[in-house]
Amino acid sequence: MIYVNLLLSQDDGAGLEVVAAKFFTSIGVTAYEERESSNYVDGRYLKGEIGGLSITVSLSDEADHADLPVWVQLASDAVDREALDDEVSSIIQTKVLPSGFKCARMLNFGRKDERRIDYLPSS
Repeated sequence: MIYVNLLLSQDDGAGLEVVAAKFFTSIGVTAYEERESSNYVDGRYLKGEIGGLSITVSLSDEADHADLPVWVQLASDAVDREALDDEVSSIIQTKVLPSGFKCARMLNFGRKDERRIDYLPSS
């Protein structure tokens, strides 16, 4: 499994359910469900799938990135990391950012050497 971690927000201060619904809609996910797990902030997350990507949306507890309070993890069985990275970048640029989200890709998420790469809307 290959994972891509994103942090995102919308300016309206909406809760997890609203942000997740807007995110899933923006990328074309029509069916998703809320699940419970003590491994997530507030003990819950939302899960959906599209085109071989499994997508988990939850609140983030990353104080260093409080401006982007929602964590999105995309998981794929793909064997080509570069192709997955290109696909995710395309989804963000063509669907997520135009839907009004702020978004950053997290490399080495949760580790000492983590790195944040903020996506900027195309001009």
